[in-house]
Amino acid sequence: MTDVEISKTQSFRVVDGARQVATVLTGHGDMPDAIAAGCFIAIQQGGDVELIPTLGYGNYEAETCGGPLAVGIVTSAPVRFGIVFRGYSREAKTSVPLVVEWNRRDNTLLIDDVLSTKAWDGGATSIAAMRRLIGRP
Repeated sequence: MTDVEISKTQSFRVVDGARQVATVLTGHGDMPDAIAAGCFIAIQQGGDVELIPTLGYGNYEAETCGGPLAVGIVTSAPVRFGIVFRGYSREAKTSVPLVVEWNRRDNTLLIDDVLSTKAWDGGATSIAAMRRLIGRP
């Protein structure tokens, strides 16, 4: 990614008890082979950073990323982050919910397409709505 812009208001530290175990970062930037700017979620654990493109790329390329609107933990076992992105298509401006699973052991992120579709179909436009639809942390 190039021209990356991190959303400081939609990024946070992950703590276990009193100890910080990771930092979640969201934002947007230009991606190779993408038509328009795309969104991302990244997690930093120690010196290791895992970044995955989300809205505006791959299975979610039909929408142009307008940036993250909200991010939070929606389930704790396994750890899943809910992210609501501002999206633009030819027809409209919309809020797009995505669910991303984090494997803490190997610091990997994976979009959960099934739960993301469930959040979309359920009309989730907030982290609270995503928790109601797919579970609580």
